[in-house]
Amino acid sequence: MNIPELTHQNFSLLSSELLDYLDKEGEVVTYAKDSLVLDYGLETDFMPIILSGTARVMRLDDEDPSKELLLYFLGAGEICPCAAFSSLPNGVMAITVESETVCRILHLPLEKLTYIAAKFPEWRMFELSSFKQRFEELLSLVDHAVFKQLGSRLLAYIEKRCLLNGRQGVPLSKVKMASELGTSREVVSRLLKSLELEGVITQDKSGVHLTPR
Repeated sequence: MNIPELTHQNFSLLSSELLDYLDKEGEVVTYAKDSLVLDYGLETDFMPIILSGTARVMRLDDEDPSKELLLYFLGAGEICPCAAFSSLPNGVMAITVESETVCRILHLPLEKLTYIAAKFPEWRMFELSSFKQRFEELLSLVDHAVFKQLGSRLLAYIEKRCLLNGRQGVPLSKVKMASELGTSREVVSRLLKSLELEGVITQDKSGVHLTPR
């Protein structure tokens, strides 16, 4: 097999035959940190399958594209289900996908999905599992936006990024945090200060850090 990541536990739902097919038909592309993978408002001809690294999925404001909202993250062994929408009539991207870290991503041509679904029944379970996880994360986003205060959202956001980065700190600017949470820099600054006074986080020039518990 030419793509060693396909042997990882993340792809355990897929048969060896399907993995061999993906290895043969897919194209591996390496993205530098903060690179564009899928662009909002455009069509795509491939399904991205994350082999290594982390990608973030964003929703842009139609009236002000400079405003964006973080929807969820994609990790190794995960796909972006929204990419399949391009196979539908007028199926443009409703989201933007960017690399959070250096990523190796398998580009699977969308034209192959019909054959895969017919030939390899486990693919449906793999897709549904991904859809389920993404749906649950979007429900969590709605819960935080509607039912919980922004301070709780911000803390959950910091904790999620720390978990993905494997460290206690988030080296992001307040402007970037505000953009991804759909609020203003001033609000984020005020909330960070409040969390700092509570002893939950600390701040320095390198970013925001969770206080060890």
